[in-house]
Amino acid sequence: MDDEYDEIGPEDAISPVASTSEQEKPSQCSHDSILPINSYQIKPSLQEKFKEIPVKEIIRNTVSSVLSGKSYEPENIKKWTINIANEINEKVKELQMKRYKHIVQVIIGEMRGAGVKSGVRCLWDSDVDGYTSEIFMNESIFCITTVFAVYLY
Repeated sequence: MDDEYDEIGPEDAISPVASTSEQEKPSQCSHDSILPINSYQIKPSLQEKFKEIPVKEIIRNTVSSVLSGKSYEPENIKKWTINIANEINEKVKELQMKRYKHIVQVIIGEMRGAGVKSGVRCLWDSDVDGYTSEIFMNESIFCITTVFAVYLY
């Protein structure tokens, strides 16, 4: 039994002198001299918030490039809406808005003089979440495109 204790060296023993000197080290530093540890950021900074103007330009350019000079053709509407939504989605991703998920909604209809009403409901934090919308119209087509940006906490 004594052999087991003989194998433990002095470096393995806990010394009351060593523990008191380690306790004194933190008290010698003030809280002002210790660098802060990065903490979890709950809300985006001003530079990281949803960028409405660049997204609006992306929508305007994409929709006009796809629909300019075209007339309403029911067999092509599905293809055009998917094309517009995918292209806008890719370009908005390139803006690299950190921790934002975005949703692209494209509605295309025929110009016949009738009105269109639409509504959306979701949980929303008005401080950080955002959206932008753009309307395109020509002689036979209207297109309402909306991009929603939801910040992930």
